Order: sequence, then structure tokens, then C-alpha cells
Amino acid sequence: MKQELKKTIGIIGGTGKMGSWFSKFFSRKGYKVQVSGRTTSLSIRDCAKTSDIVIVSVPIGQTISIIREIAPLVKEDGLLMDFTSIKQAPIEAMLAHSRSAVIGLHPMFGAGVKALKNQTIVICPARPRNYLPWIRDLLVKDGGIIKIITPEQHDRMMAVIQGLLHFSSISICHSLRKLGTPMSEMEKLSSPIFRLSMDVVGRILNQDGNLYADIELLNPFVVETLKTYITDAQSLLAMIEQKDKAAFLAYFDEAADYLGNFKKESEYYTDSVIEFLVDKGRRR
Repeated sequence: MKQELKKTIGIIGGTGKMGSWFSKFFSRKGYKVQVSGRTTSLSIRDCAKTSDIVIVSVPIGQTISIIREIAPLVKEDGLLMDFTSIKQAPIEAMLAHSRSAVIGLHPMFGAGVKALKNQTIVICPARPRNYLPWIRDLLVKDGGIIKIITPEQHDRMMAVIQGLLHFSSISICHSLRKLGTPMSEMEKLSSPIFRLSMDVVGRILNQDGNLYADIELLNPFVVETLKTYITDAQSLLAMIEQKDKAAFLAYFDEAADYLGNFKKESEYYTDSVIEFLVDKGRRR
């Protein structure tokens, strides 16, 4: 541990939200941290040259070009990591353009969280050498939940976890807009579940659209995922148009069976959330 603490961690994009979060995290752990960003005097090339551990934390669309520029400069006995929401392409670029150890990281939380406790971090150890135990143990010590998978597994899962959720949320909002009822009016008549669902939609649409565009457009598995979703939605619509209750119930039960015990867990959890929202006067 003492030997690791002597290493300098450089974060390219360290003035951004996630970069800043981890800059503070590593600093609290006793590491020397230097950051390179749009407003810093330290260039990305100098940051890569003078750091032992280099982390790329920039927008998805800029990640590959940044990696190609700085990866050859990372020390051979050093570590190159990225925080990108897509893993295959960045990891391939890091492997191709560097001689260092390579690990892909995806923090599954926003920069607004106060601590790592119970937060999931995905790790894709591509060429980890002796660095995997270090980063894994460092995150686990603060309560992080570590999931180790391949870059392809990551991108396929994120096509659903992020791509499908964001797509459906944006689509729902556009449907509501076209139907012509103001959100303020729907709130007055809404059920707690509608309100809770729309809170998720509102949270997504309150973020920077560039991030969501990159997730949808640059993950190679998103289109396949969305086509499956649309096909199933069209099948359900056909049952409703034909007023085929038997088909609807069979379709409903098939979906419910897929969820298994998750259904009861979800009801228990959302009951608690709804009770909290009602107590806080969120119903209007």
C-alpha cells in the first residue's frame, strides 16, 4: 500500500463532474492527484507523461481520439484506465496504442453521490497486470460493489440498462407532448406510480443531452436492442387493437414470469418510496 501511495494519479478530464469526483476520492486516500482539463495549465500529454496511473474521463465521443493521443505516452509499468459508458472501443484503443496495463472502469452512478457505499462499479480488466487487486480493493474498502465482466458483456448490458431506458423515457415524453396535456395537469390526477415513473423520465431529461446521445449512437448493441423493444411493443399494440384479452393476459404473464422474485422485491421497495413521497407532499 505504501508503495502504491507513492504513485501519481493523473485524470484527463479531471475538471468534469466524474473526473472531479474521483480526483477528490483519490486525494482523500492519500494519493497525489493531478488533473488536466479545458481550464488547466497542465496539458493532456504532460498529464499522461508524468503520471503513473492515467485515467481518461472525457465525453464518450472524445474518448477514442484522446486515448490515441496520450496512450503511447503512458509509462510501460503504469496503468491506463477510462470511465466511459462504452467499453469495447475504448479498451481496444488503449490496448492498441499503449504498452501499459489497461483496465476499463464504468462507475454506475452520477457525480452527485456523496459516497461509494452500495454503488456499483463495473471493471473490465483487459491487461491488468498487478493493478486489478489495487483498484478493486480500493473501491471495495469504501463500500463499492464491484462487477467484473468483459467489454462486450458490458456493452450488451448497457444497451439495455442505459440505451433502452433512455430511449423509452425520451419516447414517453414526446408521446405526452403530442397528446397535448400539460404535465402540470397530469400531476393533479396522477397515481403515485405514474409520478414515480415520470420522476425517472424527468431526471433523465434534466441531464446533458450529449451524454445520452453518445450512449444511444455509439454503443454498437443499442440498435439491435431497440428493434427488439419496438417489435414487442407493436405486438402488444396489435393485441390491444384486436381486443384480444386472452393474448394480452398470456403476454402479461410471460413478462411477469421473466421477472420472477424481482416483482415482489419491486413492490416492496416502491411501496416505501411512494410512502416517502406522499409524506413529503409530492402528490398534488
